[in-house]
Amino acid sequence: MKPFQNCKLNNQYGFTLIEIMIVIAIIGILAAIATASYQVQVRQTQLMTIYQELNHFRLPYQTLLAGGAGVVAFSIDGLNMPTSTKYCQFTVKAPNLEGSTADAVVCNIQNLPYLQNQSLSLTFTENGNWECKASSGILVSYLPQACRP
Repeated sequence: MKPFQNCKLNNQYGFTLIEIMIVIAIIGILAAIATASYQVQVRQTQLMTIYQELNHFRLPYQTLLAGGAGVVAFSIDGLNMPTSTKYCQFTVKAPNLEGSTADAVVCNIQNLPYLQNQSLSLTFTENGNWECKASSGILVSYLPQACRP
C-alpha cells in the first residue's frame, strides 16, 4: 500500500481573508479619490454657471451705455435683468464715463456653503472690454479660465 493512496487532495477554491481585505482597501482608496475629484468638478461647474450668468449682463450694459442712458437706467430693472438667480444676488454700477468701471456687475454668491460672503464681478474697461474678478476667498482651481489671475 502506498503511503498517500487514501489521502484525497483537498483543493480549496476562493479567496483568503487577506486578499479580500486588500481588494476592499484598494476600492476604498479609489472611491476617496473619485469623490474628491467629483466635488472639485461640481464646484467648478457652479462657478462657471455664475460666470455665465454675469456674462448675460454684458450686452444690455453696453447697449444702455451706447444709447447714452442716464445714471438712473443703470440698475437691474434698467437692464431688464433678474435681480437674483439660484447662485447670485446681482448689483449693477453706473459706468464711469471718464475711465473703467470697476465692479460694474457683481454677483454676491448665495446658496453655496463653501463660498459664504464671496463674489464674482465684471469690470468694464476704458477700451470696452470686460474683465472678471473673484473675491479672495475663492480657490483659483474652481474659477473659470477668464477669472483666473
